[in-house]
Amino acid sequence: MREEDLMRLLGGLGGAITLIETVLSINERNVDASKVISIVVSITLAVIILLSVLRPGDPVPMNWLLFVGLGIVIIIFSSLAGGILILVAGFIGYTVK
Repeated sequence: MREEDLMRLLGGLGGAITLIETVLSINERNVDASKVISIVVSITLAVIILLSVLRPGDPVPMNWLLFVGLGIVIIIFSSLAGGILILVAGFIGYTVK
């Protein structure tokens, strides 16, 4: 398996896990403004990662720096497991270049 394929696999898994964890956290009864902002940011970042990995027409180029930055932000905002997978994918992309 090439490093780019491994990077794509880990990024896709991390984006999917982040999206699933964010959707499952919506059903809480007490919703305030910070929770809504966190959910919107998490869904947006997960979609950006998934668009980067799936690439229908190359909307977002798959770059190690993008994965490292978004992985850190995803860890802060929503998903530890998804963020770590995306961060590892970024570090794999860094070691290849």
